[in-house]
Amino acid sequence: MNSADRKSVSLGERWRREATRGVDDARLAAALEALPSIRKPMVRIRAGSIRCEMEGTMGSIHEVSLQIRTLPTRDWNTLVRVLRRSKSIVEALENGRVPRSFDRLVARIVGEPLFPDARSVTFGCSCDLPEKPCRHVLALHELFARRLDERPWEVLMLRGVDLQAMLAKVRQTEPDGDLPPLAYGVPEEPVLYPDAEDADLGQSLTPAQIRWFNGTWSERGVEATLKALVGLADTPPPPPAPTAPALPPAPKKQSAAEAVAGDVERAKRAAKPSS
Repeated sequence: MNSADRKSVSLGERWRREATRGVDDARLAAALEALPSIRKPMVRIRAGSIRCEMEGTMGSIHEVSLQIRTLPTRDWNTLVRVLRRSKSIVEALENGRVPRSFDRLVARIVGEPLFPDARSVTFGCSCDLPEKPCRHVLALHELFARRLDERPWEVLMLRGVDLQAMLAKVRQTEPDGDLPPLAYGVPEEPVLYPDAEDADLGQSLTPAQIRWFNGTWSERGVEATLKALVGLADTPPPPPAPTAPALPPAPKKQSAAEAVAGDVERAKRAAKPSS
């Protein structure tokens, strides 16, 4: 199965999965019932937090929030430089999409993925309900998931990334003299971070992509290479080559003094009368 056959999961659905992991159906149903009580004008998405007000029973107002730390910026210049050579990712960002490949690129360079897992998101609510997270927090998660389906770039805003400022730096044309030239004359940096949900590099590269990455190859050459790579895992390693027997050490060369001493000793033994 190649990358074209794999389903790409939206940011909203990914957020929903993370937020509701381990939550039973009854609590999810209660969260959906509470969703209309969120006061839409009072939803505030800022770097590091999502906050809203919800109308409770008897006219009460609940303050609900989600918090996550913003991404570190120490390696952001490196990310920008790589993006200058990754046309497909930049085009997606310019069109308001946030591809999984960008998420994986951020993780590789910055050291932390753009999209957070559930453990890194904390929450708070002013209600006194015993369950944690309460239905108000779950409702806010659901609201943000729906917003991501329509405005995926808001996940960048949440993680403290100014998308327009980043794209402005990417569009700058100053040369990157310390970057190596692109291999094989390809037009952009090969994107080795597939977008499919469960894809990996070995499963995602198609023969056409391999030809693009390696240059002009024949179809038979590509297929033969893939077949050989697949067969490597099933091929036992070759037996070790026989080693030649060790040669005896060369005799130590005598010095002139040692040779003379030996000759004298042999002459004494020859001159000694036998008994």
